[in-house]
Amino acid sequence: MTKSETKLLKAILYVLHEVDGGQLHELPLHAEVNLLRECTRTEFEAALKIGDTNRWILGIHSKFKGRLWCISDAGEAALLEM
Repeated sequence: MTKSETKLLKAILYVLHEVDGGQLHELPLHAEVNLLRECTRTEFEAALKIGDTNRWILGIHSKFKGRLWCISDAGEAALLEM
């Protein structure tokens, strides 16, 4: 993982942490992360994939809202380490 990916993933984890146990749709999540660290859609999706692969974030498919994201306990620990 590059420094850029690490910084972007940290921003994603921070935003999801601030939701306090809630879930965010991908679009508002990208908007909130973009306020902290500017990124393209491709960079954002790559960071989501890394976070999902490491199980730091969980993507849940919703019937009506698309994919919703939340932070896992492992993600909380990763955020503290970063």
